[in-house]
Amino acid sequence: MASIYKRDGSRNYFIQWFDHNGKRRRKSSGTSDKQAAQRIANKWESDVALRRERVIDPAIEDQDKIASMPLSKLLDAYGSAMASKSKQGHIDDTRIAIEKFGFETLKHITADKVNTYAADLRKAGRAARTIASHLQSIKGFTRWAVKNGKLASDPLATVSKPSVEDDRRLVRRFLSHDEWQWLDSTTRSSPERYGMAGMARALLYSTAIQTGLRSSELRSLTRGKLNLTDAVPFVVAKPGGTKNKKLARQYVLPELAMELQHFVGRKLAGATVFPMPKEHDVADMLRADMAAARLAWLNTFQEPQERIERDASDFLRSVDSEGERLDFHSLRHTCASWLIQRGADVKTVQTIMRHSDIRLTVDRYGHLFPGSEAAAIERIRGMFNQRSELRKTGTSTLEHLWQQSGCDSVRARGETVPLATPNHHQDTNEKTPRFPETTVEKAGVCGERLRWELNPRWRICNPLP
Repeated sequence: MASIYKRDGSRNYFIQWFDHNGKRRRKSSGTSDKQAAQRIANKWESDVALRRERVIDPAIEDQDKIASMPLSKLLDAYGSAMASKSKQGHIDDTRIAIEKFGFETLKHITADKVNTYAADLRKAGRAARTIASHLQSIKGFTRWAVKNGKLASDPLATVSKPSVEDDRRLVRRFLSHDEWQWLDSTTRSSPERYGMAGMARALLYSTAIQTGLRSSELRSLTRGKLNLTDAVPFVVAKPGGTKNKKLARQYVLPELAMELQHFVGRKLAGATVFPMPKEHDVADMLRADMAAARLAWLNTFQEPQERIERDASDFLRSVDSEGERLDFHSLRHTCASWLIQRGADVKTVQTIMRHSDIRLTVDRYGHLFPGSEAAAIERIRGMFNQRSELRKTGTSTLEHLWQQSGCDSVRARGETVPLATPNHHQDTNEKTPRFPETTVEKAGVCGERLRWELNPRWRICNPLP
């Protein structure tokens, strides 16, 4: 039974009771009136009895309390949960994106409010990728709340992200083989840019294309992660430096392996391979090398008219006539594009590009698989050729179907049933041949299939199971 008492120097009465788990509880009643404090104590004690009998679900009560907590406290807990898998910069960006929605508590988060916020961003001219990023942040937060028992259900389960492909503001292009030949040759002999020698930049670009590694992954690449003396050389990107936090083993050609081995020389195992500039300068560095390669290419044309025509082309331009841009990430795009051009299947491309979902590979590079539909239709050519061969040899359709079904002799009721033949006494105006019903019935399953194959009216009324 609950008891009430006053502490020394306290104005209000305190209540002591045991909760539904048998744990002792003490709490101020908030009143100096003894009778009022006793009524409060009785109410708390009766609630304990209801919880013990599961009339009141304690878990739902706890969720209600959590839902009324300031959202900042829950975001702190969410950030701690993300710390084991994400970098601090991503955690900070996620928190900022969630705080922009303006929710004060967890219970204020609703699908209608989130959809309204996304619509306002769209009216303000924000790109679909930006809107999708904001929605991904808040949806990830509510999923975490449900998984950890802070919410009974996800209020944003019905909120969908906009299609990024329908509103892509930045469309990257890839390098052609001829463009790469000019870029590689001119960069090797060019002066230092952004703190990197020409040879170092050429090896960086070549490694990016052959491995498909991102700029941040190449930046964290160390000498100890280069396995260049193996029969099949490869580089390893440690989990802490990859986007998906998984170990990446990317293979390179032996020619590049030899150049990298000479380039790293006697560097220590923990030394970085490429002295790359700041993150925002990497793309500018590549564009500067592209401009130098284009100028060298244009200088090979001496005739004025030919020079004018070549100058109007998109060859080695950072931005082509269709608005497609080339930045450092385009080298990763070039890796996938070249693999597809050389006949790699979509699963191989997904593995090398390290896409978590094959749908991402298909959506991003599916248009580069040439003639897949035409090749697919060619695969059924043999089915039609087989039919033509039957006509040439004079084999009847009925005999062919019987042979294909394995029913050269069908045993029904202990006797051998011969192949059914058309009833020559049927009406000559009837186009579909009719077969003796007794023969078909005795043929069992094979007879039923033959009747289904040869009689259109039977197919309509009696579809095969």
